[in-house]
Amino acid sequence: MSGLPQRWNDLALQRKLLIVSLMTAMTAMLVALVALIAYDFSVVRVRLVQDLASRMDLVSLNLDVDLNFGDRPAAVRTLSALRGTPDIHSACLFDAQHQPFANYARGAAVQCDWPEEMAPSGHRFHGDYLSMLAPVRFQHEVVGYLQVEYALQPLAERLSKYGLVLAVVMMTLLIGGVLQAVGLRRLVTQPLLALSKVADQVTREERYDLRAPYFSNDEVGRLSAAFNTMLATVAARDAALRVSQSLLTNIADKSSAVIYVKDLEGRYLMVNERLRQVLPPGSPDPIGHKDADIFDDDTVKVIREGDRRALESTHSYIYEEGVPDAQGVVRTYISEKFCLRDDHGKVWAMGGISTDITDRKKSEVELIQYRDKLEELVQLRTGQMVDANKDLAESLETLRLAQDELVRSEKLAALGSLVAGVAHELNTPIGNSLLAVSTLIDQTRSFTKLTADGMKRSTLQAFVDDVASGGEIVLRNLHRAVDLVSSFKQVAVDRTTSQCREFLLCDLANEILLLLLPSFKKSGITVRQEIPVTIQMKSYPGPFGQVLINLINNGLTHAFEGCTEGEILISARMLDVEWVQVVIRDNGAGIAPENMGRIYDPFFTTKLGRGGSGLGLNIVYNIVYGVLRGKIEVESELGAGTRFVLTLPVTS
Repeated sequence: MSGLPQRWNDLALQRKLLIVSLMTAMTAMLVALVALIAYDFSVVRVRLVQDLASRMDLVSLNLDVDLNFGDRPAAVRTLSALRGTPDIHSACLFDAQHQPFANYARGAAVQCDWPEEMAPSGHRFHGDYLSMLAPVRFQHEVVGYLQVEYALQPLAERLSKYGLVLAVVMMTLLIGGVLQAVGLRRLVTQPLLALSKVADQVTREERYDLRAPYFSNDEVGRLSAAFNTMLATVAARDAALRVSQSLLTNIADKSSAVIYVKDLEGRYLMVNERLRQVLPPGSPDPIGHKDADIFDDDTVKVIREGDRRALESTHSYIYEEGVPDAQGVVRTYISEKFCLRDDHGKVWAMGGISTDITDRKKSEVELIQYRDKLEELVQLRTGQMVDANKDLAESLETLRLAQDELVRSEKLAALGSLVAGVAHELNTPIGNSLLAVSTLIDQTRSFTKLTADGMKRSTLQAFVDDVASGGEIVLRNLHRAVDLVSSFKQVAVDRTTSQCREFLLCDLANEILLLLLPSFKKSGITVRQEIPVTIQMKSYPGPFGQVLINLINNGLTHAFEGCTEGEILISARMLDVEWVQVVIRDNGAGIAPENMGRIYDPFFTTKLGRGGSGLGLNIVYNIVYGVLRGKIEVESELGAGTRFVLTLPVTS
């Protein structure tokens, strides 16, 4: 019996449904049968008692006189009239003293005994008979008693009357159960079996490309659709997991470091190819083994101590350890070990990455040996640099004086002679650079000889360090030379004053145009301004005027070369209460695109040797960003002209 529930659970679903349907039909039939029996006992018998009582009342009306006068033959004849009722088996008439008076029997003679167990007016069922005792009255006086035995129809015969009904009900229930089982098989069992088959195949073969058949859009259909969606999700995640695992494996195997994962008992769960390469000869595959199965006792102690510290630490634990390689030579590793935790924060394994630093340690020793030699060389070069710095300081002072002279100069034409004088000052940094380069050449020759006889790594490193030091010396001196040349662009103002004061922008523009009137009047080029008289600034009118002069002269010189007509327009507008925008626009030849990035470079000019110094726009740039604290932008198109846009603060 204990295995019956298990066998029932193991039955196929369609068999379960069929058995349930049949059991339901049988249960319904039994319920109907019980209902009929209950009906027989509760309704039919009551009606029989009532019917028999009515008949006995009619017979009693004819027996009261016979009892009253003691006429036995008449009473027998009256009882014989009961023969017309086939269900009455016998009848006994008793007088008032309960003594037999007359009787009737359908078959053999009947023994009339007073029924002690029955009340004078009552009935009882015994076997297939109903016995009833009723008083016989004459003028409301009981003169006797009549007992009748009524033969009941057997229960089986009575129930047989309902046989057709039960058969129809049984057949209907069976057919309904079978149809229900067939319908459920087609609607539920078959889709579920198909889904189960696909699920079983997916489980056995791990084929996530399979899909369950889709029969309908009911609950089973939606289950199949959800199952297919789950398979697609699992397939995507499985593919991503495989790619991730492949990527992780490739990264680990291609790494030059030793990578491994151990469980809490010290067994290796994952290792990369590098670890297998450095194991001692004859060592087993690390997977599933402990350190004691692979290394000697001393090495195991070092490794396990590191593992213990890593497991006790909340962060990664980094230390050096010595482990013998495949040739038995102890290699030095810098190992970083860390705990691996699950989603609940519980440590389930330990990971480690060990990098071989044996060669690095040897290099450190060699570097220490050559450090003293390098310090001596640095001291020597430092002495040379001190002398060079003295020369550079004198050169800087000379250049500073030259710069001040250039700023005070009224005409840009003086720049040509100044550049010629500066060439001498550039000899010092350039000479220092030549000295450093010559030293590097001598060391290169010595290095070349060493390469012929064989060279150590330390020798190469020393040569590289010397070259780096010499290169830094050359680079610093060349930067100094560039700075000396760049300092000549600091001709920021070609006027006698550089004071901050309030002025009207339109008045300043008019003054500049009046100053330049002889220059552009001769050329035929029109220069005009459209500046509102309301724009008032507190800035440096001298440097600002120098900017306007240089931009106008630049347009006259470059934009209208070979032209006898054209226009330069100066306009301005307030951007807000703190900023003003000044635009100097011409309709000349424009600037070539390849020159747009160099127009502010010092000494860059397209008229080299034809009167151009290349300092005009450089001076403009330095004044705008340095003195006026604004910014300048340029827009140009060949054949359409150039537009310089100055954005300046109202108050500098």
